[in-house]
Amino acid sequence: MPRGGVKGRGTLLRVGRHANPGRDNWQIGNFRSMAEETTHALQPGQYRLSDPALLMGMRLQQEIKVPGSDAILVPRYTPITTKLVARLVQHGVETLFAEPVQEKAVVTSVEQMKKMFTVIENVVSGALGGVEDIALSFQNQQQIRDLERLIQSNLNDIDSLFKSDPTEKLMALTQHHSGTARHSIMASFHLMAIGRELGWPDGKIVRGAIAVFNHDVGKTRVKLETLDWPGRLDGNQWKEMQLHPLFGCRLLYRVGEKPDLSMLTALLHHEWHAEVAGKGYGGLTLFADYLKRTLQLDIPKVVAELDRDDLDCIQASSLVDMVSALEERRAYKRELDSFKVLVIMNSDAMLGHFHPEHYAAWHRIYMRQNPNLLPRGRRFALPREKERRVFTPQKPRKVSQLGLLTYQEMEQLGFMPVLRNVGMDEERIRRRGGLTLKVLEQIKNDKRLEFDCSPEAIRAAGLNPIKDQVVPEMEMIELDVWREWLTWDELERSGLLAKAKAHLFDLELIRKDGGMRPERLVKRGIPLNEKKLASQGILILKPWTIKLPGSENRLTAADLLKLGVSDQQLEKAGCLDRVRKVKSGVPMDWLVNQGIMIVPADLGKNGIDPIRKVFYDILVTEEISSTRARFMLLREGDEVKNPDENSNQDDPDPIRNLLLNKIGEVVIDFVDLVAMPDLSGVTMGDHWGVRR
Repeated sequence: MPRGGVKGRGTLLRVGRHANPGRDNWQIGNFRSMAEETTHALQPGQYRLSDPALLMGMRLQQEIKVPGSDAILVPRYTPITTKLVARLVQHGVETLFAEPVQEKAVVTSVEQMKKMFTVIENVVSGALGGVEDIALSFQNQQQIRDLERLIQSNLNDIDSLFKSDPTEKLMALTQHHSGTARHSIMASFHLMAIGRELGWPDGKIVRGAIAVFNHDVGKTRVKLETLDWPGRLDGNQWKEMQLHPLFGCRLLYRVGEKPDLSMLTALLHHEWHAEVAGKGYGGLTLFADYLKRTLQLDIPKVVAELDRDDLDCIQASSLVDMVSALEERRAYKRELDSFKVLVIMNSDAMLGHFHPEHYAAWHRIYMRQNPNLLPRGRRFALPREKERRVFTPQKPRKVSQLGLLTYQEMEQLGFMPVLRNVGMDEERIRRRGGLTLKVLEQIKNDKRLEFDCSPEAIRAAGLNPIKDQVVPEMEMIELDVWREWLTWDELERSGLLAKAKAHLFDLELIRKDGGMRPERLVKRGIPLNEKKLASQGILILKPWTIKLPGSENRLTAADLLKLGVSDQQLEKAGCLDRVRKVKSGVPMDWLVNQGIMIVPADLGKNGIDPIRKVFYDILVTEEISSTRARFMLLREGDEVKNPDENSNQDDPDPIRNLLLNKIGEVVIDFVDLVAMPDLSGVTMGDHWGVRR
């Protein structure tokens, strides 16, 4: 989530992955197998650098990384020129993925926008240089008028850019301008685009853009170590960060004059549209009393008297600040791809963060800009909104008479809400089968909690505190998907079972699994007639609920350091890069298989609990629509060299084996996460003091 901010399914019309409407044979993987037979065959959208078509109004479809490195050499959506091609050849790049620029006007727009970036950045960077510079820059009326004229003269080009091209184009453009003003410039461009989408007059758009250019000037008063802190802010750091709207207000306020749009935008850009407990901060909530007492400014009264245009610009600043922050790389996060940005923005919109009319306009723009949210090869974290975390009881473990409360018993007694409030790990409690009375009493005393966990009180509640067995629970992740699958009965009815037997399939294994993936038949040369199967009432694509392990034994770089495993040992075993890259840790079994010796007894001695949550990624193998695609599920940190090749042989890693060989490719629809949400219930909060 940005720092300084906040932390229905359709029907698949085409069930065959490579179904051809003009043919009956459903040939899974036919295209892929042909491509594999030709060593030098190019994938769709892939071009050799010697291809003259690259210079005919094309742009990069995928970013290009420095060979042998994760560093980005050229960002996605960069226009392809002879100079760029020559540069790539020098770096040893042989092929790239490209696509036509949607409108020729965009190329001209980008060139003009580069000039605009340079001018604006010089103005804003100077203003962000220090407190004195801010006071001079944003109170210099001539400079403001010059900036207004510059924006006015470029509005048509900005409009063309946003209508025709993804926002990533602007992000690629800012690679050339790495100054501190980038965020302010990007937020202003977003506001201009929203204004044009809503039909705002040019004067309103320009005034709003000027205001947004300086919405974050208050951060010049926030310590650099706080702004650049690489992890989660602690309580004191977060309080300091929350002060930046107040700092911005004080820097831009002209004593004795009526607060202007720039000052109010700096003060109010973190206020939410709706009144949501614990959300939003600024001059209407956190600092209202302070400003009235120290500057005699009654901000709620000032806001209530604003005209519609100024209020629109101020409320839109919250939206554009958020989306710009999500798209940027910062010290504590990487830039997010368009799919993840849309999921987060939709979630906040439904909570009431943004003005519904502004958000609807932004959503229309973003969907136009990003017609391919799920292109083949894109990999991103499995959205938590799709997960259901459930706990399943494991085999009971016999114990001697032991004073213990299970998780369910602690819920019944009302202990769990109290324990959650003091940071107790719910998953860890359930994994252990509960807490002993001795441990519970110790936690109560250490945390100064108010509950009675004595055996007498527990018996009085109708529970037996003494147990002779412990029932640990395992956390599992349930995920609703579709998969291509033929049941045993369907195989038998269609005659495919006899063909499978003739091709030496293990029928007993198929019976045990309840069926099989149809692509296994195709790979053995057994064609599937989709129409014939449909006439028999057999649909290949079926709903399916996947169950994935929610935790496993994993060790982080810090754990390995405690265990005395050096970087030299990890590098020699080929593990160092992965250990450094995956912050949640790498599987302990994998380390052992790579030759890194882990002594289980040493874990307890060093206070290491290796059981940690497993995070999953999804890798797009085929885009079906703008919201639906075929995926492979991968564990965070795992790599798959060729997603088209599943070995069908057991992998020694149980989770990899489950994902690659038991589950395989699945279909997921994300329309519920990325479609325009229903915001009819979102209303302006009373804190704005405005009723319309």
